[in-house]
Amino acid sequence: MMGCATRENKTMTLRRFCKGLNDDLRREVVFQGASTLDQTCTLVQNYKLIMKNQRMNCQDPYSIPTRS
Repeated sequence: MMGCATRENKTMTLRRFCKGLNDDLRREVVFQGASTLDQTCTLVQNYKLIMKNQRMNCQDPYSIPTRS
């Protein structure tokens, strides 16, 4: 197997990664000032975890509240 000895600049890798994020995540990365790929990955993982937990804690908007 042949390998490629080409190395990508860390800044370019971070830019390519961010290009693949949705707009909300990209804004959050910029807002938080993440400057490395490790920081960005951690931020994205945490953001997704928070969003998942918020969705799980939301009530069904179509449910009818009952009185006790």
